[in-house]
Amino acid sequence: MAADTCPNVHLDTSSSNGWMRYQPGLTLAEVFRATLAVTGPSRILFGTDSSFFPRGWQRPVFERQSTALDEARVSAADRDLILGGNFNRLFGGRS
Repeated sequence: MAADTCPNVHLDTSSSNGWMRYQPGLTLAEVFRATLAVTGPSRILFGTDSSFFPRGWQRPVFERQSTALDEARVSAADRDLILGGNFNRLFGGRS
């Protein structure tokens, strides 16, 4: 709701997806579709939920989210924004 009313609110996708056991029938693809409908692709940032060392990069999280983006039929341009472009724009990363 905050992202809907405040255009400066950005969301990240980091999650172990453990919350899904409390939302029967809800899929990650549906969450991406709903979020994209509210924020558009330019306010979503990919995250792997790596909050402590030595966890680091979590390929399984990336793969689950990438698959969900495919299932949600997110365009290649929007995927590029979500998976790195938005971060680079906001934080001055590599282009």
